[in-house]
Amino acid sequence: MSIHTIEPGLLLAAPRMGDPNFEGTVVLLGAHEAGGSLGWTVNGVSLADAADIVRATGIVSAGDKLPTAFDGPALSGGPVSPESVWILYRRVEGAEALPGSIVVGDDIGVTSSMDALRSLIAGHGPRELRLLIGYAGWGPGQLEHEISKGTWLPTAADAKLLFDGTPETLWQRAYAGAIGTIPAAFVGTTRGSA
Repeated sequence: MSIHTIEPGLLLAAPRMGDPNFEGTVVLLGAHEAGGSLGWTVNGVSLADAADIVRATGIVSAGDKLPTAFDGPALSGGPVSPESVWILYRRVEGAEALPGSIVVGDDIGVTSSMDALRSLIAGHGPRELRLLIGYAGWGPGQLEHEISKGTWLPTAADAKLLFDGTPETLWQRAYAGAIGTIPAAFVGTTRGSA
């Protein structure tokens, strides 16, 4: 992905960004259009147990067993609409996307559909998922401006990167994969001799 074009993919927060909502984050950009952009922080802070969030919907009884895909925490997906719940999942090759999905690349999907949640509770669909609470949004031209100022580094979305490691190390791993070094390489205090 070029920094001159914005497509669905990943946005890596610049080191020392200065915005507490996005410091050290990786955002999955799901849509970028003239009217604005929509994405989800995929390594946000833990907010609650995912199973507790699912049970709070009332779809399942308190004692019902949930699939192991709901083990683990629900993460902050962004500061916008903190009452919304999104399902980030790794798409299974050859399988249809869950209902209401925004598909990013070949193997990542995000949905907030209750039908998708019911399907997952019933044990159908992908086994690798995370619940995200809230989302990130930008108005017309806002994301382009932030990228031009160096606030975000756009890069391609990669399901292996998102799901094969922990959210806690995602930002560092994403930088290493995108540019070959860790974010700390950009915040040194010694002067160069060029």
